[in-house]
Amino acid sequence: MKIQAVLLLGSNCSKKEQFIVLALEEISKKFQLVKKSAIYSSPSWGYSSENEFINIGLVVECASSAETLLNELLLIEKSLGRTRTKFQGYQDRCIDIDIILFGDQLIQKDNLIIPHPRMHKRRFCLVPLNEIIPNYFVPGLNKTINQLLSMCEDDSNVICLN
Repeated sequence: MKIQAVLLLGSNCSKKEQFIVLALEEISKKFQLVKKSAIYSSPSWGYSSENEFINIGLVVECASSAETLLNELLLIEKSLGRTRTKFQGYQDRCIDIDIILFGDQLIQKDNLIIPHPRMHKRRFCLVPLNEIIPNYFVPGLNKTINQLLSMCEDDSNVICLN
């Protein structure tokens, strides 16, 4: 059975557009790309950095579990040079691929929480998703993406680049 997963890709290194394109290519090799948003620019969130982020939202179709999807995405990040450290705070990164939603599933595991636990607090996440799935009902939060965006207290400036 195939399920639709919602992903958010981000990068804030010097060649960020290139990393997003490479990540999209790798994701498209493994999963069917259903929808993608425009690319958006925003300041760092949760920490201070001079490097602006770019983000893109995706809907992909996959036949695997959420855990298998996570492992595939971590391999893609690693292949593109992402190194994870024991440092648990936010930091600059060449590529970040988050699973935001996985069908209508609620998942609570040590290494994976779906819906993404901070999605509703992040304008940089909600704006791209509102472009492609505004009426998607988010399980656990019991609101649509559009409703979550209208309620979001994050006032970060999220700018469409294309």
